Amino acid sequence: MNLAQRVSNVCKALLPDATVTPHGSLALGDYEPGRSDVDLLVISDSPTDGVVEAVERQWRVERTNLDLRVVTYAAAAAPRRTPHMVLSVSLTDEHGLHVERNTSEPDLVIEFSLCRQLGHTDVIGPVPDEWVDDVGRGVVERWKRIGYDPPHQELMALTACRIWRFREERIHCSKRAAAAWARAQGACVAFDHETVQALLDRAATSITDGRARGA
Repeated sequence: MNLAQRVSNVCKALLPDATVTPHGSLALGDYEPGRSDVDLLVISDSPTDGVVEAVERQWRVERTNLDLRVVTYAAAAAPRRTPHMVLSVSLTDEHGLHVERNTSEPDLVIEFSLCRQLGHTDVIGPVPDEWVDDVGRGVVERWKRIGYDPPHQELMALTACRIWRFREERIHCSKRAAAAWARAQGACVAFDHETVQALLDRAATSITDGRARGA
């Protein structure tokens, strides 16, 4: 049994009303064991006592980067620009355990939007595409300010392709699929500094042009 399944099982045991939804590379078809993150969205109205400890125990069996977020059914059913998050558990070898409780998280609008695309419209309400664009624009602007960051150049480039494609086609896709799509648009997809910055610029321009068109 893999980490996603084990963590899902312990969440359902501790949170009897839970809906557990994989997203990210797990759901989009480009998960690579030992390299990709395990991303899980948990929707539950149950108290989260014991969840952190149980999840950490499962992670120690298979130390793959894990990002788990818990929201209420009300928060999922009526998304806001910065949805409320009951609990966030992040586990990596590099940084160990990081826990947040009762905070707002803008990135959740992307997770909600993706999970709706995957068919979970029964528990997650509509998310305006413009909200997803706004989060993507913030990511692009932050990375442009950071500039050259060798450990993250590939992530920057492929995420820029995903942001660009979502702006143009309103489709969430894997990093691999986004790179293929960007190449089909005539873009160079590589991980040197100049090319990454060009992809970030293209994603930002797409969002700006879309706003100007009112699309």
